[in-house]
Amino acid sequence: MKKVFLAIFVCLVTLTMVSSAFAVELWDWHLRGADEGLAAGALPPPGLYFINDFYWTGSWKQYTNGGEVQAPPVGATVKISGYVDVPILLWNPGICPILGATYAAAIAQPFDNATVRVIGTDLSGSQWGTYNTVIIPFILSWEIPCDLHVAASFAVGLNDGTTSPGDSLAADPNSPFYHIYGNEGGFGQGPGRLLNKDGAIYAYSSSNNYSFTPTLGISWLYAGWNISAEFQYTFWTKDNDCEIQNGDELAMDYTATYTCGKWTFGLGAEGEKQLYNDKGFYFPTAASLTPVYGKINNTCAVNWTAGPIIGYNFGPCSLLFTYNFAIETKNDVGGDWAMLRLVVPLGNPCDWYK
Repeated sequence: MKKVFLAIFVCLVTLTMVSSAFAVELWDWHLRGADEGLAAGALPPPGLYFINDFYWTGSWKQYTNGGEVQAPPVGATVKISGYVDVPILLWNPGICPILGATYAAAIAQPFDNATVRVIGTDLSGSQWGTYNTVIIPFILSWEIPCDLHVAASFAVGLNDGTTSPGDSLAADPNSPFYHIYGNEGGFGQGPGRLLNKDGAIYAYSSSNNYSFTPTLGISWLYAGWNISAEFQYTFWTKDNDCEIQNGDELAMDYTATYTCGKWTFGLGAEGEKQLYNDKGFYFPTAASLTPVYGKINNTCAVNWTAGPIIGYNFGPCSLLFTYNFAIETKNDVGGDWAMLRLVVPLGNPCDWYK
């Protein structure tokens, strides 16, 4: 497999689509399974690369008596369709090895759209926005014996998105759907407030917090084979708009592909597990009138998906398509998702003026 197609490790900078959407926030920083199909432990040759990820997912939520007492009426079904476009720049300057590793850096600015619809009602809405910018100041990749590659990086998600609970459209607090995305218990300071005075409901395009994510990737690259695993540990600052402190999360992306000529075929899988319950305001019981602040039970999100990968290298540009089927979802929104990735080498900036 050609390195420019196989080894664009930068896509670890993208965000997760609708992780913990109904328990905590609508958006998270790492797109679910975004690094499937990539060599998690390797980097491309020196140069500047443009990558564009286009991501789609559709999810449903059936409300029950289990905790979200101020959410839509029991039995209501909410559907979310999410589109995310993530332009990314990756730069491998080709400088002398740092600690024996190849160095690179990256930046991404995601754009997202979420369409929300309450089935059986006229309530719906859709809006575009930008998610928080993600910066990776360093990616270090080591080549070790037995065709193995190991990479380590650190990503920072800035708090600069376009809309969050604090700067949403003029919401109507008297609406029964005011808390549609509130934390469990649906307290009024939650991240919901989606029904606006224009009669529509909107999902925010970002979260009002910072995120920090160390990542470890390992790849076995031999004779066209790419067997990779990537592990990301994310923790957040408190979201002051909704008084929610997200629990730390572990995300895992897995790849098994084979390249023959210009074509690549294989399988990918991803898993997400929130390690701690969220903290925030909630109503202890359905009859409670006063919210309390603390750990909100049953808010650890779990999600597993898997599916096929197919790619084609046009030389020098390449495309990679991934489709994952939902396997298990808990305290999260579930559903299939698909992603199309374009990789365009831009050359070495140092050579542009020669």
